[in-house]
Amino acid sequence: MKRVAVVFALAAMLVATNANAHQGDVRFMFQFPAGLEPTLDGELDDWSIVPEVYYARAENMFNQYGAPLDLSDFNSFTVWGYSLATNKAYLAYWVGDDMIHDTEKWSVTTDWDHTGGQFRSFKDVSDEFKERNSGSQGQRYDLYGPTFASGGYYMKARDKEWAGEPPFLEWGGKYLKGETNTFEPAELQAEVSFVPFDDAHPDGADASIEHPFAVNQIVGIESNWGDKDADPGKYDDAYWSIFGGIGASLNADNFGDYLLAPLEPGLPTAVKGGTWGQVKASFAE
Repeated sequence: MKRVAVVFALAAMLVATNANAHQGDVRFMFQFPAGLEPTLDGELDDWSIVPEVYYARAENMFNQYGAPLDLSDFNSFTVWGYSLATNKAYLAYWVGDDMIHDTEKWSVTTDWDHTGGQFRSFKDVSDEFKERNSGSQGQRYDLYGPTFASGGYYMKARDKEWAGEPPFLEWGGKYLKGETNTFEPAELQAEVSFVPFDDAHPDGADASIEHPFAVNQIVGIESNWGDKDADPGKYDDAYWSIFGGIGASLNADNFGDYLLAPLEPGLPTAVKGGTWGQVKASFAE
């Protein structure tokens, strides 16, 4: 059977909710059926059930420095999903870069309750205010290539570091070509899971407020890749983002909007035994 994207249903939902993107057009977050959530092993076959409409590809990204896209210099895709069963968000990405090194990364920022506003890099406030509020209402994650980067980590949550550690953030990834810090062409891919928080408290998860996902909900997200090429100290002319929200590293008003989609028709609602090969074979025409 063919898997048909629920584009018309999503469009109707947008009208019903009167949703307006902060930046750009609304994108869609795929709903994983219970039991079909990705296994975070760095292999993206789990994502083969996701239709093309959910993908954000390099051809549709924005360069904050205005340089034209050259797919031989930088190429990528990102795709977001979520699960009502696990109440987690899932991100998969692939990057092709002509000159990879260990300061290039995705900077992913999230505003799960869609309240907007500044969430980090506060000025003229007390240290106590910064400790409590930086990275609390919105979060920033730095997602490096699938190896240890210069900072000694692969994934990192800024300001509330506990939120970037298992089980709140988990990942799997690998290089398909090349390796980090060679300044040579490379391809890499990874998949990440996030526990969403409306309020990430400095005292940890027990003092925080987890965000509950729901179908037809709208959340705020931005993702940026700094393509620094030969100079690790600057972005040259290329800082690619999904929505083009300048200042998204500190203010959620500059994010774009993702709508949490209903289940795609034709997908199983649970997996009981069997293998991924057997499950995916059921999607054949």
